[in-house]
Amino acid sequence: MQGRDPYPLVFVVDDDFNIVRLLAGLLERAGFRTASAMNVAGALRGIREQHPDLILLDINLPDGCGFDICRALQSESSAFPAPILFISASEDVATKVEGFEAGGVDYITKPIIGAEVIARVRTHLRLRQAHQRLAELQAERVQQLADAQQNLMPRSEDFPEARFEVAIRQVLAAGGDFYDVFPAGEGIVDYLVADASGHNLAASLWTASLKALANEYAGPLNLPVEIVSAINSSLCRILPPGAFFTLLYARLNHRTGRLTMVNAGHPPAIVIHLDRHEPLVLRQEGDVVGAFADAVFGVTDLTIQAGDRMFLYTDGLIETAGSYEEGLQNLAGACSSRRTLPLRDVVPAVVDEVMASLCPTDDTLLVGVER
Repeated sequence: MQGRDPYPLVFVVDDDFNIVRLLAGLLERAGFRTASAMNVAGALRGIREQHPDLILLDINLPDGCGFDICRALQSESSAFPAPILFISASEDVATKVEGFEAGGVDYITKPIIGAEVIARVRTHLRLRQAHQRLAELQAERVQQLADAQQNLMPRSEDFPEARFEVAIRQVLAAGGDFYDVFPAGEGIVDYLVADASGHNLAASLWTASLKALANEYAGPLNLPVEIVSAINSSLCRILPPGAFFTLLYARLNHRTGRLTMVNAGHPPAIVIHLDRHEPLVLRQEGDVVGAFADAVFGVTDLTIQAGDRMFLYTDGLIETAGSYEEGLQNLAGACSSRRTLPLRDVVPAVVDEVMASLCPTDDTLLVGVER
C-alpha cells in the first residue's frame, strides 16, 4: 500500500446503525481506520471515493442487495480489488455460495463475534498485501528482463552509418519481437528483424539466443542466406517443440544500393522509392527458423537508389485491419505517404497511425532504413 495511509481503511456497510457502530469500534480499537454507509447508493459512492482496503458488507439493504454492490465493484475493480467479506444473519448454504460467486472472499454470520471479525479482517488484508508485493516483485523482474533485452538491440545513434530508425512497442515489458544491425563490410550493413512464436515472456528469452547466433554467423564471409541457414540449424537443436522464429535478414550496400533480402516465414519487407508513389512489397516464400532442419528460405536481390527506404516490421503492425492484405496495404501506404519526411519522424508516426485507437494484443516493431 505504498503511498497510502499506513493504517488500512475498512468500509462497513450495514443498515443497522448499532451493527455499524459495533464494527467500527472493534476495528478502530484494533488499529484500523473505518468508514461506513447504510445503503447501496451510499456504499457505492463512498467506496469509489475512498478506495478502502477491505469491505464488510451486509447482504440485505433497504435499497438493494449487497451482492449487487459486490458485482458492480468487481466489474470495475483493479487487479487487486479490496476484499469483500459478507456479514449476514443467514446461514443458508445457497446464500453463502451466491456471495462467493458474486466475488466475496469470506462470509461472517451474525451474531458478530469481535475476535473472529478482527482475525478474518487481518487475514484477508495480509493476503492482499502479499499478492500486491508478489505483483511488484514480478513487475521488477519483468522490467529487468526488458532492460536486458533492450540492451541486446542497438540504438540508431550508436550506429549512424547504418542509417536506421526503430519503433518498438511491447504488450508486456519484454517480448518476442527483436531486431539487430551488423556491419558486414565497408559501407555494407546487415539488418535483422525477427518475431518469436508466442506472446509471453518465455518468447523474449529466446531472443538472446538469436542475438548470439546472429553475431556468430554474420559478417562478410557469409552470404545472408547462409547466415539464416546456420541460425536455423542451431535453433533446431536448442528450441523446445513448437517454438520458432519468423525472420527477415537484409544486407544493404549503402554505396552501390545492392539489397539482398532473405525471408524466413516473415511478413514481406516494404521498399519506398523516393521518386515513385507506389510502394514495393517484397513478397517472398520461406520457412520459419528453428522448426525444420531442411528449411528453405526466400531470397530476393534488387537495387535501390539514394534516398530510397526499406521497412522491416513484425506482424503486430498488419494484424490491425480486417484482413492480412488490408493491414499490409495500410502499413505500406502510411510509409509511402511520408517519403519526404526525415526517417526519424517517419517511423514513430507510422506506428502511431497504424495503431491509432487500438488496444494491441501483440508486440509491434518497425525498422526503417534509408540508403
